[in-house]
Parts: sequence; structure tokens; C-alpha cells
Amino acid sequence: MKISRVTIGVMESYVTEIIAESKENFDALRQILVWQRDSYNFASEAEFRLKSFHIKRLHDECYRKIRAKWPEIPSQVVIKAEQDVLAAYRTARKNKHKLTKPCVKRGLSIRLDQRLYSQASKTGIRITTAAGRKPFAFKLYPKLSALLEKRPYSDPLVFERDGRLFAVLTFSSNAERLPANSALGVDLGVRVPAACSDGRLIMDKPYNARRRKVRYAKRCLQSRGTKSARRKLKRLRKRERNMQRAQTHALANEILRTTANVVVLEDLKGVKQKRHARQNKNYVSQAPFAELRRVICYKAERRGMTALLVRPHYTSQEDSLTGKRLGERRGRRFYAENGLVYDADINAACNIARRSKLPFSRGNLLSGQAVVNRPNVHQSCRKVCRTSRSL
Repeated sequence: MKISRVTIGVMESYVTEIIAESKENFDALRQILVWQRDSYNFASEAEFRLKSFHIKRLHDECYRKIRAKWPEIPSQVVIKAEQDVLAAYRTARKNKHKLTKPCVKRGLSIRLDQRLYSQASKTGIRITTAAGRKPFAFKLYPKLSALLEKRPYSDPLVFERDGRLFAVLTFSSNAERLPANSALGVDLGVRVPAACSDGRLIMDKPYNARRRKVRYAKRCLQSRGTKSARRKLKRLRKRERNMQRAQTHALANEILRTTANVVVLEDLKGVKQKRHARQNKNYVSQAPFAELRRVICYKAERRGMTALLVRPHYTSQEDSLTGKRLGERRGRRFYAENGLVYDADINAACNIARRSKLPFSRGNLLSGQAVVNRPNVHQSCRKVCRTSRSL
């Protein structure tokens, strides 16, 4: 059975303002951002024309022309722009977006790497500018100072907003991972957002009701098409996005409320492109599987837990007690060969946990049934029972 460890680690980001020693250093750093934006747009037009999706072909087409147009631009800035353009066009192709015009970058930002910056101190940084590498300082806050003392940061993102320069510092985790000795299987779905192998079905009906109201209001505004309707529609989309984001974090926190130290998830990559998902596109697209998996993974890593991905094939068709594909699933019920009826989501979560090859706590599989076990009566007690019945 294929088991893959989730590569999403714990990354904590912090945004702070960059303070320059002089106005010249500020302008020199801003000039780097302007060059990167112009190089991006130049390379984007070339990639839209070539459709090469290959870094060497794009580099051969653009590099010399960009250096000739802006002679003072650092070579690494040009390379970063080409890489960003290629990543954008590859993403559009993967998501099957039909581009009718080149991608355009309007804001000023650049992701630094080791060739463009160096850490001068715990509170400062040296960045390549139009006038060479210059020192800059971070505007410190109590939490940022504590992070800089304990953890290193890597590849900051520098951007401009309202005439000021900011940096997004990404810190890696130093949490100690607990030994893997017990697993929790999680089955993600649409009607039931999460079913755990320990018997928990995590649902939020009030949230579903609120979201249905928001989606109904969106449909009504979309049919009108007026200027005020578009303005209200924009607010509703933002509201729905914030609701979903908050719900995702609440759902992840509830899932991780367990004694197990390994969380096992299904690898649902590409699930929305499958046939049954395309037939119910509007229904399935509402489930944020990728975002929920990302949040679960980084929260689990922060708590010292491990996140695993397993293949999702036949998790709903197997009997979790026998491990064999004997039985039939009908909606929320799984009819086993032995005559019992299981909750299909919990049965799938147990199958997911089993594929980690670790011990796991099994919850109540039965779907609203009562199991009557034959009592294990001792032989002497049976004689007493027979005697009492004869009397």
C-alpha cells in the first residue's frame, strides 16, 4: 500500500516594515522591485507568444533582451522574473485556464533568495539594490523579536504598499515530533465534513444554514447584474470566503483534539476532476479539501504530530473489520457481509487509519443499532440456572 508523508511543514509568517538607513537606499531597493515587475511583464509576453513552458527556452528568448533594455538590472532579478512567469503559466495550464492575453504584474514585489540577500544580524538584513547590497532593519515588535531570537527565517518576500516597503518573514518550526505509536484516520467529505476513526462525526449545521443563505443571496444578485448588485456581490463573496476560512480552522482544531499522534488523510489530489465530481460540480466544489488538508497538516506539525497521506482507493468499499471488499455502501450506510450496518463514513475513516499500519482506536461503527452479545456464563452458573428452571 502506498503511503506518502505530507511534505507541508510548520511555517509561520510575520509581516514587518523594512527601515532604510537613507532615502537613497530606499529608492535603490524600490528600483529593484520596479525592474522585477517590468522584467516579469516582458517575459510574460514572450511566454504567451512561445507557449514553451520550459525555463531554458524562455531564458534564451528573454535574458539578453531584458539586459539590453535595462543594462543595470542584476542578472538574478531577471532569472527570478522568468521563474515567476513560468510558474504562473504552468499553474494556468494545470488549472485549465484559457489565457487570451499575457499575464500582467501590477504590484511591486519580489521573493528573495540567497543570491539576493544575506542576514546581517538577528534584527537586520542586507538586500541587493540598484546601488549594490545595502543594509536594512526590521521594525521590531515583541512577537517578532521572540521569533528572531528562537528561529531562523528564509526567503523573505519584499513588497511595497502605500509608499512603504514591507517584508514577509517565514520562520520554520522547531517543534519536537512525538514518536508514531497511534493513528487517527480522517475521512473528508461534503455532507459530513470530517469523520474520524474514533467514532466522531464532525458537522456544523448552523454554519451550513448560514452559508446556504449567503449562496442564495449571491444567486439573486448575479441575476440582476446592476452596479449596486455587483458591489453587494463583492461583499458577499468576501463574507463567504471569511466564513469558510474560519470554519476550516475550527474543523481542523476539532479533528486534532485526539490522543493519537499520527493523522492519516486521503490523497484527494484531482478528485474534483473525476467523472462523478464533474456531474455534481457545484456541490463538490464547495468542499475546500486542499485548504483543509493544508491547515490540518501545519497544525498537526505544530503540535508535534505527524501527517500521512494514503491512497483513497476503495476506502468506502472495504469492511474495516475484515479488511476485505465484502459488503455494499448505500449512501450513509455500509451493509457488511455479516448482516450488520455500519456508518459508511466512520467505516472509511477506519480503513484510512489501517493503511498507516499503526494501531488506531476504533469508534462505534454501528449506524443506530444495538448489539446484543451472548453472555459468557460460567459452567457452574449454567447448572444453577437449569436447577432453578426445573424447580
